[in-house]
Amino acid sequence: MSPVKKQKPISPLEEHNKAISALEILYFEKKFDQINKTARISDDDSKIFETKLQHMEFNFQQKYDDHSLFVVEGYFLEHDELFQSNLSVNEIYEKYIELLKQSDTQPLQFSKKNKKNNWLYKGFIYKVQGTYSDDQIRLLILEDFDKEREFFENLKEKFDVSPSSNITYDRPRIPENIRIEVWRRDSGKCARCGSREKLEYDHIVPISKGGSNTARNIELLCEKHNRSKSNNVV
Repeated sequence: MSPVKKQKPISPLEEHNKAISALEILYFEKKFDQINKTARISDDDSKIFETKLQHMEFNFQQKYDDHSLFVVEGYFLEHDELFQSNLSVNEIYEKYIELLKQSDTQPLQFSKKNKKNNWLYKGFIYKVQGTYSDDQIRLLILEDFDKEREFFENLKEKFDVSPSSNITYDRPRIPENIRIEVWRRDSGKCARCGSREKLEYDHIVPISKGGSNTARNIELLCEKHNRSKSNNVV
């Protein structure tokens, strides 16, 4: 049994204003907790805090029609040091986005505290059980990712019949190492629209026109963009 378990995807927080609003609530709560630990807060002050927090949460839910307030759960909730620093809400947000971008190329440790076996890679959380070094964990996650990619590619070849199967010229199969390199480079999503659905390997210069099976000449495209490109090829 593999020691690697793929967990739920983490929110990319692409909606900037919504993410900032949620962060402001979490920031307010964290700062109050810090004050409460260093000074004795009166009951009246606590009630004022609770009322303001409820008001912020209510406004968030009304504005974004979203009862899942903590879109910032995960990374922020396990990195209290960000809230103990002098960083602004916008600076904390930028650090989060930077982390997500880094995890598109290499698995990164998701928590520096109590959950060291949680890692982030390409928008998903991976839990790794067992006693391994950090380098070994990265290799295990990459191997698990490639196995999943290869599994679905094989299913696609088995069940997906497309017009491109009628091509009459000799079209050698893309080598496995090239497929892996392209998949990692393009982060497992369409190079045109970022979709992760119905992905296909496309030759930028078609084989019929002298194109090669190299990573530089191959990109990942979703079915829609690959078909539209094929229709435009003269």
